[in-house]
Amino acid sequence: MKGYGALSATLLRSLLREPVGLFFAVVFAPALVLILGFVFDDGPDPAFGGRSFIEATLPAFPSLVLAITGVLLVPVNHLTLRESGALRRLRLTPLRPVTFIAADLTVNFVIGMISMIAALAVGWLAFGVAPSDNLAAVLTAAALGLIAFLALGYALAGIYPSAGAATGIGNLLMLVLMISSGAFVPLATMPDGVQKIMNFSPVRHFADLVKGLWEGDAWSTLLLPTGVLGAMIVVFGALATVFFRWERN
Repeated sequence: MKGYGALSATLLRSLLREPVGLFFAVVFAPALVLILGFVFDDGPDPAFGGRSFIEATLPAFPSLVLAITGVLLVPVNHLTLRESGALRRLRLTPLRPVTFIAADLTVNFVIGMISMIAALAVGWLAFGVAPSDNLAAVLTAAALGLIAFLALGYALAGIYPSAGAATGIGNLLMLVLMISSGAFVPLATMPDGVQKIMNFSPVRHFADLVKGLWEGDAWSTLLLPTGVLGAMIVVFGALATVFFRWERN
């Protein structure tokens, strides 16, 4: 337990010393709510069912955190540690591998949850969006989604050949996932053909789950998106275990 705590603190300090990574991990999503709100939020709009832009899109903003964390930050950070030899040196210490993985997961999970809560809080405080009456379920869904995308991130870290490849491919994947989140344009306003394509995006399913719970739907009516996230945890968690490496080939 002592090693876990010390390593968690070290990983957190390492993240805090990297301004670009810290911005995307913590600041990007709430800052985007603020910017888009000031630019596009002009009060109730018939295109959004009588709601304002932020009221219609706010539940989707936590999905931006998932996209950034899962396909970019986690793979790049992990591969950077591997390529620098830090993971190999850790392997030679008495520290157990599971301790490192648990500490890294903890730090990324806590940072991700802070960023998602901050994005929602900006909508509440800056634009007067009423918090959901189902907030506990919304945050539980956010945690489930974050775990699913952390599993994806570790699987990608084992598949990508280098940190450079993870950065290039990750940026492209992040953009695709962000577009399908509904944070920029409510998914319901998109053409039917585009919506069908978006159904293949895991972020779309997460957004559907959070939006449904936000609007008061029972979790039992949202089994498809829940199942998609659960399957991601199982499948990508297994792949991450298979492809995990302590050092470069």
